[in-house]
Amino acid sequence: MRMQNESKSLTSSKQHINPVLFAASIAAATMAIFTSVYLYPGQESEGTEVGTIQNVTNLSTSASNSSLVDFDSNIEQIRGHLDQAVANKEIGNTTLAKAHTLHPIDEIYSSIEVQIEATDPSLNQSLSTSLSQLSNMVDNSTVDEFKTKALDINGLLNDTVGKVVPAQETSDSAFNLMVVGNLLSVAENEYKEAIENGQLKEIVEYQDGQAFISRASSVFKESSPMIPQEKSADIKVINGFFADLGNAVHEKSNPEVISNAIGSIIHEISEVTGINEEKISGTDSEASAFIPEIRNLLNQTLDAYKSQNYDQADTLAIQAYLDNYEFIEAPLAEQNRTLMETTELMLREDLRQLIQDHAPLDEIQEHIDKINSNLNQAEELLAASG
Repeated sequence: MRMQNESKSLTSSKQHINPVLFAASIAAATMAIFTSVYLYPGQESEGTEVGTIQNVTNLSTSASNSSLVDFDSNIEQIRGHLDQAVANKEIGNTTLAKAHTLHPIDEIYSSIEVQIEATDPSLNQSLSTSLSQLSNMVDNSTVDEFKTKALDINGLLNDTVGKVVPAQETSDSAFNLMVVGNLLSVAENEYKEAIENGQLKEIVEYQDGQAFISRASSVFKESSPMIPQEKSADIKVINGFFADLGNAVHEKSNPEVISNAIGSIIHEISEVTGINEEKISGTDSEASAFIPEIRNLLNQTLDAYKSQNYDQADTLAIQAYLDNYEFIEAPLAEQNRTLMETTELMLREDLRQLIQDHAPLDEIQEHIDKINSNLNQAEELLAASG
């Protein structure tokens, strides 16, 4: 299994920021980005040695389970948010620290909760409760108390991966490199929302991008000993590309530069594993192909709401956004940024708020109809763009 070590980190939020704290948070984030490793002292690797994977065919076998790759990537994204929360707490930016404690709860946890609950209901309860407790501690705890709680949560995340993801997956380089590719793709989308014409527009997305790239780098370094010796030259190349990527993020380079750097890493991972680049990056479908799945999930959301299964409706709404809409945000923004941002807000926040408020069914239906109307426009724009 991947080794868990002690770590430093970063954090962010979508609200207006005090300029002094903003500058400090950017400095802290930059210093932490490629030194961040897990907040937890950890688990020993189980039965994995350099060269134990014999060939490319074996490398690609376990990586085919995309559901587990997505699960592990979501766990890593939570780790990234914890890193950000701690770093911002350390510099006194409680606004950003609060944001990064809420993101795992609001945007990620529902995507993994079903798998955790099915495996260990007690662990699911402990992890969910601990994430909420950490968020409540932002304003009234010392830095040491906050860091200790974050360490406790990372321990629960270790337990969660151990329970949900089979050991043969986490000890397989191809599986871990697929997680790296997934994290980089999410980071790329976050960065594209954050930077425009060399200017920082959204500090939350900027720090999210940093955090997920940092976690991808850590996972890659932890996985390197599992890669066969004959691929050692590729490891050096990938580490070099990660260094270039870190410098580009630090300089707030245009998104195209970041995309090229990430593309270079994914290309090399493809060379190592024999898995095609589109599958590694999670972009093996055209952007417009995600839209039918979003509509399908919105229909399921409505059906669950009609049955008064509000938790399930909320979970499905998050899945529509997090597992699907996020992958069309960047190409859609190139065609119509206003449409992209409006639809994002309708999916990510407004729909969930209506569900949580137990709004009348006709309001839910009307809101979903508006989202679908926007998706129709998005589909036409994406199709026209090729």
